Amino acid sequence: MALISADALAGFLLEEAIAFLLSSNGYRLLQQSDADEQALRQAGHGLLVRGRGADHQADVLGDLLMPTPFSLPVRLFVEAKNRGSKVGLAEVRNAHGVIDDVNQHYSTALSASYRQPLRRYQYRYALFSAAGFKREAQSYALAQQISLVDLSGPAFQPLIATVERAAQLILAEAAAINLPSFPVRQARLALRTAFGSVEAEVSTPRAVTDSTNGGLSEDVLVSWAARVTAELQDSAIGEGLILGFPAAPFILAMHPDSLEDFETFVAEHGSDIPVDIRFGRQGTRGDWTITPAADPDAFRLSFGLPGALETWLLSVPEQERRRAADARGTLLQTISLFLEDRLVQLRYQPVQTPPPPDENETQDDEQVQYDAGTDAADTSFLRRNLPAQPRPRRQPEPRPMIDDQVERVPRDVRGWSTRAAAQLMTELDALYPIRAALIRTAAHQDGRLERAQVYAIADFTPDRTLRGLTRPTNRITAALIEEGRLPEEVEYPLQTGYDYGVRATHFTVPPDLVAALQALGPPHGI
Repeated sequence: MALISADALAGFLLEEAIAFLLSSNGYRLLQQSDADEQALRQAGHGLLVRGRGADHQADVLGDLLMPTPFSLPVRLFVEAKNRGSKVGLAEVRNAHGVIDDVNQHYSTALSASYRQPLRRYQYRYALFSAAGFKREAQSYALAQQISLVDLSGPAFQPLIATVERAAQLILAEAAAINLPSFPVRQARLALRTAFGSVEAEVSTPRAVTDSTNGGLSEDVLVSWAARVTAELQDSAIGEGLILGFPAAPFILAMHPDSLEDFETFVAEHGSDIPVDIRFGRQGTRGDWTITPAADPDAFRLSFGLPGALETWLLSVPEQERRRAADARGTLLQTISLFLEDRLVQLRYQPVQTPPPPDENETQDDEQVQYDAGTDAADTSFLRRNLPAQPRPRRQPEPRPMIDDQVERVPRDVRGWSTRAAAQLMTELDALYPIRAALIRTAAHQDGRLERAQVYAIADFTPDRTLRGLTRPTNRITAALIEEGRLPEEVEYPLQTGYDYGVRATHFTVPPDLVAALQALGPPHGI
C-alpha cells in the first residue's frame, strides 16, 4: 500500500490543530467512549458515535462547554480538508447524513434500558476547507445547517503552512524506513498527546500508544509532535480560535490578532460591543474582519465565510429594513460568543440585500462567478461594498538617536546591531513592557531565562499557559526584517526552549542581541 498523500495527511493534522485551537474557547475533545458510553463506543480504528441506523466514525468530536439556552448541550464534529480543490457537495451531504442519524439515536425504549437517564446532545457539524467551497456545497450546507469555515484567507495561512510542513516532515520519516503504509492514527495520537500536554501544562507527554503494528518509533513521533506544537504556538494563529454564534444556521471560527487585546477591551468597555464587519484584502485574498466601531485599532477578529453564508450573515432583506424604519428603530444583528463564562455580544449594522438580477438581463460569466464567493480570492457584492480600511501598525515614538536612520542594513551585517536592538526595545517598552523586561533579564543571565522567572516577572497566575509569549517579539522582528533594518537570517529575540517534553522549560536571547544590549546601555539596553 502506498503512503498517504501529503495533502490528505495535512487535512487530518489540520483537524487536530483546529481542535487544539478551539480548546481555549471551551471545546473539550472526546477521546474515549467511557466519556459517554450511551452515545459512544470504541473501535479498533477510533471513536464511534451511535446513530439510529449506523455507528459513525468521529476522528474529532468534542463537547462545547458553554451555556446553550433552550437547547440541549452541543457536541461538534470537526472535519477539515486541505487540498487544492474546493470542497463539493459530496462532503457536505456526508456531514448532513451523519448528524441526521446521530441526532435520531434517542428513543424512549432505549432510554428505559439504562440505569441512568439517557443523556441527550445536539450534534452539529463544522467543515473546514483550505481552498473554499463550491456553490452547490454552500447552498446545501445553508439549507441543512452545516457550518462551513473557509480557511483560504491570509489570517489562516500560518495554520495551513504549519500542518503542511508537519505532514511533509513525518512523511519523510516514514519514507526513510520504507513503511508500506502510513500510520495515520499513530501520528494523530502523537500530536493529540502533545497538544493535550500543553493544555494540561505537564512536563512530559503521555506515552503514544496505538494498536498499529509496526509504524514509526515513539521517539520520532514525540520529537515531531513537540516540534509541530511549538511551531503552532509561536505562529500568528497560536492565539487560538473563538467560536461565534450569529443569528444564522452556522457558527463562525474567529481568529483574534491578540486575545489579550480583545479580553482587555471587553474588561474595560463591557460585553455589549458595537462593531464593524469589513472585508480586508492582502494581495489577491482577504478575510472578513471584526473591529470595534469606537476604536478600530483596539482589537481585530478575522474569519472566513463562503459567499452564500456571508449574505445570510451580513445583509438584510428589504422588507425587514422597512419594518425597522417604520418602527423608528435601528436594525442590528448580533454575534454572540463566550470568554470563559462571560457572554459577549458583538452588534453590527447589516447592509441591504442587493436586488435579484433581472432574468432577462444577461450577466457576464466572470461576474456570476465572482458573486458566488467560493473562496477568499473571489469578490462579491458584500465584499465590494464593505471594504476594510488598511490597518495601521501601531508604532511608538522612536528614540531621537535613531529617528532619521532609515537606511537598509548593510549586506555584511549578519546579526543584531545596537541600532536594531534599540528599535526593538523602544517598541517593546511602549507596547509590550513585560516582554522587554524578560529580554533584559535574560540578557543579564547570559541569554537564558527559566520558566519560573517568567511567571515571577510577568506576575502570571500559576494556571496560565505561556502560549503565544514570543509572538509580539516575533512580529516586531519580522517587521524590521521586512523594512530592511535586520538581515533575513537574524535569530529571533526571544526563543522558546524545551529541555524535555512539549512544555517550555526556558527562554533564550541570542548572543548577538545580548552583546548589542550591553553595548547599547540603559535605558533601552542593559
